[in-house]
Amino acid sequence: MLRVTRSFWPITALSALFVITACSGDDSSTGATTASTSDSSDSDTSSSSSSTSDATTTTAGTTTTSGETDTSSSSSTDPTTTTDATTSTTDASTTDDTSTTDATTTSGGDGVCGNGELEDGEVCDDGNLVTEAPGNNVKPHQYADGQCIDNCGLVLPTCGDGQLDPGEQCDDGNQDSLDACTTSCTKNEGSYHDPCFRLCNGKTCSANDVAAGEITGCEKIVAPAGALKICYESGNVKIQGIIDKKLYFAEGDCSISAQKCTGLFCPGSATFGNYDAFNACPDGTTLVDRTTEQGGVKVQTKVCQKVCASDIECRWNAHDEFWKAPGRYRCQTTPDSKGVKICADAQNQ
Repeated sequence: MLRVTRSFWPITALSALFVITACSGDDSSTGATTASTSDSSDSDTSSSSSSTSDATTTTAGTTTTSGETDTSSSSSTDPTTTTDATTSTTDASTTDDTSTTDATTTSGGDGVCGNGELEDGEVCDDGNLVTEAPGNNVKPHQYADGQCIDNCGLVLPTCGDGQLDPGEQCDDGNQDSLDACTTSCTKNEGSYHDPCFRLCNGKTCSANDVAAGEITGCEKIVAPAGALKICYESGNVKIQGIIDKKLYFAEGDCSISAQKCTGLFCPGSATFGNYDAFNACPDGTTLVDRTTEQGGVKVQTKVCQKVCASDIECRWNAHDEFWKAPGRYRCQTTPDSKGVKICADAQNQ
């Protein structure tokens, strides 16, 4: 019997019998990371990367090889699709970005966001409450004139022009999200939900071991007692004929986490931090907790994720170098965020 409680963040793959990854949420969606996986066509347990690594590690009798990404087989999402950030869904890739919802009043004034009219407190209003997906799959991402963030607080195509426009925290005009300003015009402070990547002995780390490696980014995060600093990355975890899980964390995603595994087939990498001692998250984040059981193995994971009110606070314009497509970070609730909106990518299922 398999019982899975769903979430937006991955849990470490557990040998050839057990792999857990991120799960989709209810609101969202439409992000460069160094992603880690193995050659999915040649290895049972895979982790992928936009760079090549010949390192091979063995965990609990299962060999994981970090190899060259086969981008030709990657299933990139249709850049013309998105999901209304107020609509419940479990498939973020099938919602038409032209859909609309009932207009709501923005917090900046008396204007009604989503009615197509520029009113008091609005920076823009394109007639819907959707943060549109870009019209291309490569950086820089392109948006049509007048397209607007979900809360009518930022004009999408002006982000990245080097000028600080209304709604933008910053705008340095370049395509590097690891510097002080991301491509979504949010400040990169090395904190929660900011971009990052991991290296293991100078090479890309296995996606099966999320606690391994040296992290670039996340400098402002100090993990409390019981937790570890984590950089989640895009990749592919695969057990041929059994599991094929795709992870979507465009540009990397900084957080803190703790995890424990019980059962006969638990590998050492499946337990990190002190799950029982880690019970609180810092201001601006919320604790997301889930338990997954499969094949006699039980994994419990806690993660602190950034709390948000609108897509403008998330990296809506992040490019996913591994999947060669725009990321889909959106501000949304997930099945285990207990009604709290967090910055997450609904492509994770």
